[in-house]
Amino acid sequence: MNDKLNKEIKENDNELTAVESNKEEALVEEVAFEASEQKNEEKKSSTDNKKSIKDYLSKDLFEDIKRISFTDEKPSEDDKHEALSEEYQGTFNDISENQIISAKVIGISDSDIMVDIGFKSEGLINRSEFDNKDLPEIGKDIEVFLEKFEDSDGNITLSKYKADFIKRWDELKDFCDSGKPVKGKIIKRVKGGLVVDLVVIQAFLPGSQADVQPVKNFDDLIGKEFDFQIVKVDEVRKNLVVSRKAILEESLNEKRQELMSSIKIGSEVEGVVKNITDFGAFIDLGGVDGLVHITDFSWGRINHPSEIVSVGDKLVVKVIDFNKDNSRISLGLKQLVDNPWETIPDKYAISDTIEGKIVSIMNYGIFVELEKGIEGLVHISEISWTKNVQNLQDNYKVGDKIEAKVLSVDANEQKISLGIKQLSEDPWENITNSVKVGEKKSGIVNKVTKFGAFVSLTDEVEGFIRTTDFHWTKNHLHPKEFVNEGDEIDYIVLEILEKERKVLLSAKDLSDNPWESIEVKYNSGDKITGLFEKMNDSGIIIKLDDEIEGLIPMKKISKDQKKTIVSSLNEGDTLDLVVVEVKSKDKHISLMLDESNVDD
Repeated sequence: MNDKLNKEIKENDNELTAVESNKEEALVEEVAFEASEQKNEEKKSSTDNKKSIKDYLSKDLFEDIKRISFTDEKPSEDDKHEALSEEYQGTFNDISENQIISAKVIGISDSDIMVDIGFKSEGLINRSEFDNKDLPEIGKDIEVFLEKFEDSDGNITLSKYKADFIKRWDELKDFCDSGKPVKGKIIKRVKGGLVVDLVVIQAFLPGSQADVQPVKNFDDLIGKEFDFQIVKVDEVRKNLVVSRKAILEESLNEKRQELMSSIKIGSEVEGVVKNITDFGAFIDLGGVDGLVHITDFSWGRINHPSEIVSVGDKLVVKVIDFNKDNSRISLGLKQLVDNPWETIPDKYAISDTIEGKIVSIMNYGIFVELEKGIEGLVHISEISWTKNVQNLQDNYKVGDKIEAKVLSVDANEQKISLGIKQLSEDPWENITNSVKVGEKKSGIVNKVTKFGAFVSLTDEVEGFIRTTDFHWTKNHLHPKEFVNEGDEIDYIVLEILEKERKVLLSAKDLSDNPWESIEVKYNSGDKITGLFEKMNDSGIIIKLDDEIEGLIPMKKISKDQKKTIVSSLNEGDTLDLVVVEVKSKDKHISLMLDESNVDD
């Protein structure tokens, strides 16, 4: 260390001697170095720190360099050595590595900033550590971080960024400890969240902490400034985690308390539609959410809240109920206007004919708007006197105008019952004049169900053929095996049930009942043959003579028979059978396989 110091003292002695030889020995006005001519010919990078400082600086850069004055009496060599030694030793005592120190800007080049830290030589800081729009002025004091007195090339290592980082880190720790918000700017998206610039230091903002509500598009937040709460400090990794949600929740809590202390039932408040569900819409009242239930949007009927409001709409709503304990607020839109149902009994009387617009079609009926907020229901049973209406949308559409009769009015329940069939006379009152038992006619099949088929009798009246009334002997499971919709079929009127408003028809009764002769022809125990027709859950259907069908019940078929006989049957195969029972009343012949023909 002493050798190095002596070397430095010797170098400075040479400079002092040169100064003393000047004609103005009493005072050396200024010391300056001429800049190297290469400075204007080459662009220097940060690695040029290794070159001589004289090569980086022009004469003008040293206008503010400290001046050295001497007395007329030339100091002795020992005095000079001692003075310089004390000066440098003091520098070592005041300055140490890995600390923030004050430095004065004494020069600026294209690539570096030269600073004087009061040491034996000046230091260089790369310009990249400064904002080019706000470079420090020559003569200005700045704070820098001293990393090393000498690197491998003998240069002082300084950093402006590290000094700024350390200072800002301490400031942000104070923000965290005090709980005070810090302002920051969201600059980009990363996996799991966003990056926030807190000036010099960047922090991580988890996606779940970006807002009190789920964020649909994080890109909308980029470039915006907000207040943040520092929630986590990692000293080792020098990482920060911040939350915007915590700031918002605190603000919302204050607004919530203020609102809940001033809210009253019946008061009108302004809010913004925040979310829409099937059962209603949530309105943000500024810190508190209120709910407008679907039944409180309109005095009339609506299918969904989205028919009236959209997310983001500003609304004036009325407070109809609230609970301070759980901060629940019930709101209403329809309560802002008078209840039209109060005057309905005076406007609509039973048997009045009205005209309205279809606003909704349900499985059970049609909703008709009579006026704004007032709707009546035409139940499906009130559509036709005689026809079995299954699908209302086949004949009616939303938006159509229709006429109907008022059947009942209940203002308290806010219900009006309407009927369409009442616009015409009830054909059942004189049904026996147009339809007579025993008549043989033909008609069009309007609809087929699993129980039978509806057949048109007149323009207004339908008759019904049950599945068992299509054929005397065939055992079919579904009427579609006999007829389809749109077919024309011959029938005979069996019965008129006026109270039930039904007319029963039959196709099989157009011919004589063959079961009297069948009962004579087939006796229990008779051995006969028949053709395999098909098999269902009930058993095996056998085709006999004269379109007669018999049935081998499933319970009459053994496991061995299923394996040896039934499994290989094809339609039309002949089987040996035994008659078990004939029931003419039930139109049924029960059969079984002839055991004598089954191999052992």
